[in-house]
Amino acid sequence: MSDGKLNVLVYNGSGVSASSRDHALFALRSFLSHRYDVQLVSPKSLRQEPWQESCALLIFPGGRDIPYQFDLEGQANKRIRDWVQAGGRYLGFCAGAYYASKTVQFELGTPLEVTGERELCFFPGVCRGTVFPGFAYETEAGAREVVLELDRSAWRDHWSQSPDQVEVWYNGGGAFVMNDQATAAGVSVLARYSQAEGKPVAGVLTRPGKGKAALWAAHPEHPTFMGSPSAEKERLRRGLLRSTLALLDLDVSDEPAPPPQLLPLFLSSPNTDLINSTAASLAGKAKDVEGGSIHLDDRNDCFALYPSSSIVDLFAKSRTRPGSSDVEILRTTVKDIAICTEGLPLRSHTPLFDLAKYYEELAIAASTPSPTFGNIVLYGEAVTSTQTMLDKNEQFLSTLPSGLVCLASHQIAGRGRGGNSWVSPAGCLQFSLVLRLGSQNAPKIVFLQYLFGLAVVEAIRGTKGYEEVGVKLKWPNDIYGEVGGEGEGMQRYRKIGGILVNSSYAGDDFTLVVGCGVNTSNPKPTTSVNELIALHNARTGANLAPFRPETLLALILAQFGGMWDTFIAEGFQPFVDRYLESWIHSDQRVTIESTGQVVKIVGITPEHGLLRTLPVDVDRNGREVYGGGMGIKKFVDLQPDGNGFDMLKSLLVAR
Repeated sequence: MSDGKLNVLVYNGSGVSASSRDHALFALRSFLSHRYDVQLVSPKSLRQEPWQESCALLIFPGGRDIPYQFDLEGQANKRIRDWVQAGGRYLGFCAGAYYASKTVQFELGTPLEVTGERELCFFPGVCRGTVFPGFAYETEAGAREVVLELDRSAWRDHWSQSPDQVEVWYNGGGAFVMNDQATAAGVSVLARYSQAEGKPVAGVLTRPGKGKAALWAAHPEHPTFMGSPSAEKERLRRGLLRSTLALLDLDVSDEPAPPPQLLPLFLSSPNTDLINSTAASLAGKAKDVEGGSIHLDDRNDCFALYPSSSIVDLFAKSRTRPGSSDVEILRTTVKDIAICTEGLPLRSHTPLFDLAKYYEELAIAASTPSPTFGNIVLYGEAVTSTQTMLDKNEQFLSTLPSGLVCLASHQIAGRGRGGNSWVSPAGCLQFSLVLRLGSQNAPKIVFLQYLFGLAVVEAIRGTKGYEEVGVKLKWPNDIYGEVGGEGEGMQRYRKIGGILVNSSYAGDDFTLVVGCGVNTSNPKPTTSVNELIALHNARTGANLAPFRPETLLALILAQFGGMWDTFIAEGFQPFVDRYLESWIHSDQRVTIESTGQVVKIVGITPEHGLLRTLPVDVDRNGREVYGGGMGIKKFVDLQPDGNGFDMLKSLLVAR
C-alpha cells in the first residue's frame, strides 16, 4: 500500500496469548520494518484514538476470543468493521480468526464450549473448532505442527513458486465452513488441513466492502519447533507469512530483515575543553569494573566508557554479538561509548553521518565556532532510542552539558508522543537535545514543543531558495509535508516528523530532553523533506539541491539557537504569529467527537499553549456565527494531552 499509512497495529488486550503476540511482532517486523511501524494497540486506543487513517494493517493474534468481545463490543468493533469496509486490512491468527467470523462454534458439547455470534463478520459463516483434539487453555498440550495444503491459484500473483504444502504451528484453531453466502461474498480459500478428515478450510481471504481480511486458524507467525530443525520448513513457513502480507497489499521486503545489532557510540566535539569536561563528568559517575573498563550502570541502561583508541576493538566486539529483536535484550545490552578526546572519529567509523562536515556546517549556520546547541554530539549508527538513553537514565543525563545532541542513523525502538514509536529507517534524521532551564522559567516549558517545531520549519524554509517548499506544522508537535491534492487529509498532507519533550526537575533546574525525528530522504513510510524539494523543483522549474542529514541538523540547531535567548527573555509570544503562519489549521473547522460540537480553530492560548477554538453555530437566518454570537466570543480551549487531533478526519477526539 503506497498511501502513506505507516502503522501496523497488533492487538494487545485481555485474552491475547503472549506467545502469539510476541511471535507476530517479531515476524511482522522482520518483513515490514523497512516501511512500517509495527506496534501494539490497546482496546482503549481502538475505541477512542484516531488510529484509522494511519493504520495499514490491524492484526489480532491468538488467545481467547471471548475477552476480545468483552473489551471491544459495540463502538470499537464498529470502528474496526467500518475501517475495513472502507479499505482497511485485517489479519487474524487462531482466536483472531474465530473473532472475525460471523459465528464461533468451539468445542461444542464439552466443558470448553463457546458458541455465539460475533460483530466483525469478515468471514460470513461459521468458524468451527477444534480441528485436532487435546486443546487446553494456557498450555501447549494439544499443540502440534500441521500440514496445510495450499490452493495455489489463490497465491498465483503473490507467491510465484508457492509449494503444494507448508507445515505450521497449530493450537486449538478452527475450520471455516464454506457455504453459499461465503461463496457469493467472494471468499477465497487459501489452504486446507491436509491431515484432517475432509480437508477442512484452514485459511481464507475475504473482501468486506473495499477492504481485505486474511484469516488463519493456525499459526503461520509461530516458528516450527517440532522434530529436528529444518531450514527448508522454516523457509516455507516464512514464505507463507510473507505472501499473506502481500495478499493484503502490504509493501513487504523480499527477505526477512536480520535482527538489529547495536553499534558503538561516539562522544565528540571540536571544542577540546568541552569534550574533556564532559568526559571527566562521566568518569565521576562511573566505576571501574573487571577488565579495566569504566561502567555507568543507570536505571534503564548500562554504559561502558572507552578511550577513542579502543574504537576498532569496540566494533569487533559489536559485530560478533548476535542481533536481537527482543526489546529487553537490547535494553540490557551494555552501550559502549568511545570518548573522542583526541579528535573526531574517522569517517570510516561513521559512514552514515559525517561529523566533521556537520560541525563545519553548524559553525557556518550559527555564525560562530562555538554554537550554544549541537557543539557536542553523542552519535551512534544504530541505537535503541536517543530519547530513552537520555530521559530514562538520570545519572547519565546529569553528566551531560546543556546543548548536547544525541544522534542516531537508525533507531531500533524510537519513541514518539503518547506511547507511540517512531519509524526510523535509513534517511531519517533522529536526535535528542539536552536543555536546562531554571525553575523561574517553568511556565515556558509547555511552549518548547511549539518553538522547536517552528525552528524545524524555518530552518528549511529560511534557507535561500527553499522558502516555498511545503513544510508545515500540525498541532501540537508534528511536522507535515504538503504533497498536493484537494482539500484536507492524506491527499494533501503527509507526516514527515514529530517532536517529543520530556522534563525532570532536580535542585532548582529543569532538565529537558527534546526529541525530534525528521524524514530527510527516505520515500517511505510517508514522504520526506527531499521529496518535497523534488516536488517543488518539478512544479517551479527550480534546481534546489536535496538536504544531507548533516546540513539539515546544523540548520535546525542554529535556527533554534537564534530563537533561544528571546524565548527565555519573553516566552513564546514573540513567535506566535510565525507559528500560526506555518501551521495547517488556520480557520479549519473540526468536530469534537465526544460532543458533536463543530468549532473553528483560531490559534493557541498565550498562557498555556492550548488549542483555541470558537464554537460554530447557525443563526435563524442560516448564517454561521462563532462563539455564541452577539459579539461575545466564548472560546473552547483544548489541551494537547487531553485530545487527539485527527486532522485527516477533521476531528478532535477526547481521550
